[in-house]
Amino acid sequence: MAERKVVYRNDGAVKRIMIWEDDAPHIVHVKTESDMTQTIENNKVMRELHPRRSTNKLLARGVPITVAEQALREGWDDNDWKRWLNDPDNKAFRVWPGRV
Repeated sequence: MAERKVVYRNDGAVKRIMIWEDDAPHIVHVKTESDMTQTIENNKVMRELHPRRSTNKLLARGVPITVAEQALREGWDDNDWKRWLNDPDNKAFRVWPGRV
């Protein structure tokens, strides 16, 4: 049983790899890789500079493509996004310094 991998997208921002096994070629997994280092650093700066009393609230920036795709598959509503954005593990993607 051999595992096969094919990179079918690599544009510098997102890399996608198809993975399957010879004995089950009809089952394909997709691995998505994305370097979020610069986005996270930019968000830190924006969060520090964001005026606290602004009525124009940019809430988030640079949400990973894998999260956006999950939201589409699962049909997320505003409450699902709020839950994700307010999760301490996802703070790096919030620009607004407070809770969403």
